[in-house]
Order: sequence, then structure tokens, then C-alpha cells
Amino acid sequence: MTTRQYGVWKHVLTDKFLINNNMAASHYKPVFGENIDKSLFEEGLVKIANNLVQQDISVFDLQAAKDEMSQEKDKYVLINIFKGHASIVVVDKELFNTILFPPIWGQMIDGPNLQFRDDFEAAKRMAATIPLKQYHVCLGNSGNNYILTRNMYYMPWLKKSRSFYVGESAMAYLYLQLLCLTVVPSRYRLIIDDCLEFAKRFAREIAVRENDIRETEIQALFRTLSVSEHYASAAVEQSSRNNPKSGLSAAISYFTSFRPERLVLLALGVVMITISLRSYILYY
Repeated sequence: MTTRQYGVWKHVLTDKFLINNNMAASHYKPVFGENIDKSLFEEGLVKIANNLVQQDISVFDLQAAKDEMSQEKDKYVLINIFKGHASIVVVDKELFNTILFPPIWGQMIDGPNLQFRDDFEAAKRMAATIPLKQYHVCLGNSGNNYILTRNMYYMPWLKKSRSFYVGESAMAYLYLQLLCLTVVPSRYRLIIDDCLEFAKRFAREIAVRENDIRETEIQALFRTLSVSEHYASAAVEQSSRNNPKSGLSAAISYFTSFRPERLVLLALGVVMITISLRSYILYY
């Protein structure tokens, strides 16, 4: 932790919104799938996020966050879909505009069809040296838990995926990390909450608080989002997401919107049901 970060966090912790000495420590023992590992983020930042969530306070309401904002919005925020996985990607605004184009809210950016401007050396250098920031929830290396993580890539990585532009931001990267920690579900329910839901929660905060986008527009975009690569799977997934009351739809959404190994679990379930039905028929 740098001296500057410590000073900023101390400022946040002493903010009038966060004075609360009566929080009881929880002794709940989490089971797989319920809690997300946040160990890749600074412990102090995680504690601040927990306080904000418990008191229902947005990162955007913190005076420290407002003080650290750039004078102009200098970042673009995207929901990115890559190999059946959704994440938030934050890219430098000047970089994006220089080698691509100024995006329109809700616009899909089709990576494989992107043509980077490389007609002068500065554009090439920017694409190769200014990193993108990625925030997402994924399965940990052990396979026993989910983890909130952050990565860095460069613009060519964007060509491998499709993205949706959800707004521009002036928020400092430190507070974007804090935003991640506040919008991620505290108890991760495998069917209801997933990588795309995390991305949508993050995107909604940026769209509403910094870009004045109406909820109807946000919902219209969200209804079109899918992590499935194929049209048929995407149609089923979108249907299930738009009808969360259906237990079957939620289960289908779970198996089509997560990692490929989940399909193995689905296949095993089908086999077990088939065996049970055959046994039932033979018995009677």
C-alpha cells in the first residue's frame, strides 16, 4: 500500500457516512458458491466496501471519491463478453477515440471486425502501451471458490471479444476497485448471481450516476445481453434471464451462462434422471 493510498483510505474511513462502531463480527462459515474471495484487493479497501454496503451508501456519495475524480471524464466503461464470460473493461478515452471512434451509449463493439487506426506511429504506440483494466468474478484456480479479480490487457485483446459501451467515467481507478467490491453480491448464489449480473450492477452505477441514463434505456440494453456464443443458446439464456420466476429457466441460464465444465454437471444430471426413470418403469 502506498502512502497516498493509505491517506485516501483513511480519509474515506473517517468520512461522516462511515462512523459506525456497533458492527458485530460475523462468525458465519461460508460454503462453496456463497461468498466471493476478495483477497486480490487490499484488506483496507474490502473493509471500507463492507461498511458502505451495510449502510447502503454508494461510492459516488463519498467526498473522497468526488475529490479524486478527474476534471473531465477520461475513461470508457464496457461490458465485455469473451469465451462465455462477462466482465467490466475500463479503457482510456483518448486511446479509444484515437485508434477507433467515439462510441454511442449501448453500442455493441464487435471485436473481430474492429479496424485499429495505425496510420501513424503514435497510435501504434498507444495501443501497445496503455493498458485496459478488467474487473470480473470467476472461478478460482482451485475450483473450490469464486474470486473477484482484476487484470490488465492491451487494446489488441479487445479484438477477441464483443463489448457494449455503458458510459464514460471520471472516477479514479482506486474508487473503481471500491465500486467493484460494493456491487458484487456478498453471498454468491450460483444460479441467480453470475459474471454477467456483476457486470450489469457495475454498469448500472456508471450509467446512472455519471451518464444520466434512464432506467428504461438500461433495462432495454440489459435484456439483449448474453454470454452465449451461439444464437440458439443466447435466445434461451435471454429468455431465462427475463423470466427469473421460472426455476427451470434459472437453471438453464446457470448452465448456459457459466463455464463449459458446468455442462458436464448438466449431462450427469440428465443421466441420473434417465436411470431413475428406467428403474421406475421396470419396477412397475
